[in-house]
Amino acid sequence: MAFDSVVIGSGFGGAVASCRLAQAGQRVAILERGRRYPMHSFPRDWGNLSKGWLWREDQGLFDVKPINEMLVVQGAGYGGGSLIYANVHLRPEPDVFARGWPKGYEREALDPYFDLVGYMLDIKPIGAAAGGSLPAKTLLMKKVAKALGREDQFFYPNIAVDLGEPGVVHRNKFGVQQSGCNHCGECDVGCNIHAKNTLDHNYLAIAERHGADVRTQCEVIRIAQIPSGYSVTYRDHRKGGVLASVEATSVFVCAGAVNSTELLLRCRDEHRTLPRISPRIGHGYSANGDFLALAVCSQEIYKAASGPTITTGIVFSRGEGEDKIWFVLEEGGFPRAVAQLLGLMESRGRLLRGGGELLRDDIERRVQEAVRNHPVEPGTNVAVLLAMGRDRADGEIRLRPIDRGLCVKWNSLANLALYSMEERLCRDVARALGGKLVSSPFWEVLHQPVAVHNLGGCMMSDDPEDGVTDPTGQVYGYENLYVLDGALLPAATGVNPSSTIAAVAERNIEAIIRRLPGKSGWVAPERAAARPIEDPLRRVVIPAGGTALPETQALDLSFTETMKGFFHINHAPVDDYRGAESIGRRVRASVQFTLTITIPDLDHFISESAHAGVANGRLHVDGITDHEGAEVVNGVFNLFVKENNPRERKMLYALPFVGADGKNYLLDGTKEVFDDPGFDVWSDTTTLFTVIREGHSRSDPVVATGVMHILLPDFLEQLTTFRVGGTDDKREKIAAIGRFGKMFMGDLWDVFARAKLSSLPF
Repeated sequence: MAFDSVVIGSGFGGAVASCRLAQAGQRVAILERGRRYPMHSFPRDWGNLSKGWLWREDQGLFDVKPINEMLVVQGAGYGGGSLIYANVHLRPEPDVFARGWPKGYEREALDPYFDLVGYMLDIKPIGAAAGGSLPAKTLLMKKVAKALGREDQFFYPNIAVDLGEPGVVHRNKFGVQQSGCNHCGECDVGCNIHAKNTLDHNYLAIAERHGADVRTQCEVIRIAQIPSGYSVTYRDHRKGGVLASVEATSVFVCAGAVNSTELLLRCRDEHRTLPRISPRIGHGYSANGDFLALAVCSQEIYKAASGPTITTGIVFSRGEGEDKIWFVLEEGGFPRAVAQLLGLMESRGRLLRGGGELLRDDIERRVQEAVRNHPVEPGTNVAVLLAMGRDRADGEIRLRPIDRGLCVKWNSLANLALYSMEERLCRDVARALGGKLVSSPFWEVLHQPVAVHNLGGCMMSDDPEDGVTDPTGQVYGYENLYVLDGALLPAATGVNPSSTIAAVAERNIEAIIRRLPGKSGWVAPERAAARPIEDPLRRVVIPAGGTALPETQALDLSFTETMKGFFHINHAPVDDYRGAESIGRRVRASVQFTLTITIPDLDHFISESAHAGVANGRLHVDGITDHEGAEVVNGVFNLFVKENNPRERKMLYALPFVGADGKNYLLDGTKEVFDDPGFDVWSDTTTLFTVIREGHSRSDPVVATGVMHILLPDFLEQLTTFRVGGTDDKREKIAAIGRFGKMFMGDLWDVFARAKLSSLPF
């Protein structure tokens, strides 16, 4: 059977598209890679992540991807991200639409569509709950905001939750059975009593009622243009992964920002079925400024398992124009049983012992081992804190050139001002709760964010040179091929983006349907019933000059270092670095890098024993990288790591990169700082004994060895590159560099002078 429209995905874009197309009389097929989740069918075996939790293990609910510079979390199921999101519906501030958005996307023009989405999902603030009582954590966060002097920026967001009689089953206004919220805190792990107004209870239910053909566990892998429209090939997981296809006049790609972009990239570059897709595809990726952490309190006052996941927010706004830092911090709850999983973060000391030297693969391995070994469960005195803000939206989703693996290019350091401010306010909130802040292990060691709100990659624009689709989501160069999900958004929303994705989809599908014969005046049937919904952010008061800075201070320091040297492949013995250097010099096998080393929190760097910084830059290894070299992303730099001998220190470099052959490699380098006979301070601190390994771990096989050096001209240049961020006060910047210098010279003093002086006869 041929369809008028195939919709790929059933999240906020796909559900809206499916519903409205079916209501307009279109023959619609919905292809969703995940499962249906009837009432009481979500996974609940908290001790075994392979039982229904992970997409990569039998198509579970959560798709977790550590991709290069970003840890991406997505939902998989009929209803998409609505099954696991925290229900929050907020509208971006009007000035968000002033830059990067096509004409016609002013906030005022979108408000009617926001109202329509609000009607469909029956959104309201927590205060509208039956009986009017508020959860303990909601009341506590209001007290915290007041204690921090941020009462005027505190608000209750609208949430898509059935706040009727708790636990009582009834039919909603679309005839679907739901229950009133019983405050179990299970919103973001799948609501088993269907108190969440997820998309399968409204938009998708209407689509099915109007004849939409729903095919779950069907993962689309290819789209091809044919004379009658498009052929969509999918892998049917219900039948063991066999391939099948369906044809339609129109196709709507709504698989989520990362997956939609990957699908179209593969159609252009791998399958070559859509070769005219714009070179801009993949650009404009945004993680929406997501920052996730825990506040671990000394006593159980937060009661995380009581209430919907998120019920409150605090706005931070400071600065102007492109330098403006704007974000919202929301509290998070979780069911008591999931505390074991959060214990991975709370028990960070055990999980990341020696973690200042870990790479991403090491952290992922330790996390998996900790889950399998069931770490000690924490108490329920843990608060989840989630911030999201206006990042630069300058990332890129792309396929690697050799193995075609998916990667996300994201420069956390370019967005460090936002992340740092989010982290500082989170620390203030944790302290006000009587606890301490614990960040995710990926952020703590590598400053790799966890992104649960992925946006961009198929940006809409007025001009084909600037984006992938036109302002209605139609892909440039391909009539009737549309993108209608978060991939369209050309900028971070700064708030939970679900409502914006759905509102944009409502706007665009209306325009698309009006192009159909006899549908020029079409409007959504529910439009007449939708009423203006109050935007809670309108009540927020931002004082002149912006909100107050967090009490917690954090200054970052960075500098650029260039090293050059020679190496020899398969040199033996492996530890004969000087011999490898000598042969490499003779055959002109050179290695060099230029790195920017960033210390995100200088005081933390000085106080912790690993003295860990993040290294990013470019590396060239003759015969292993091409002539342009390779990017180093989220490398680890350790300054003056102590050894058993008090008169010895090591500087460690772990620089992951991808070779010209598409394989993973690691430059594993060590500067050995100890007191030899003679004056060797300069040589010790500028000589790097270098190992090149195949793989991204320090235990992977050795490919080559050699020696690198800082040359005097490069050292003099390095001294000019020191930068301090986090303050505009020149005196604070000078003092910060002074603290770094004092720590640096202090360790050199301990190695080279203290022992000698202690042996003098006085």
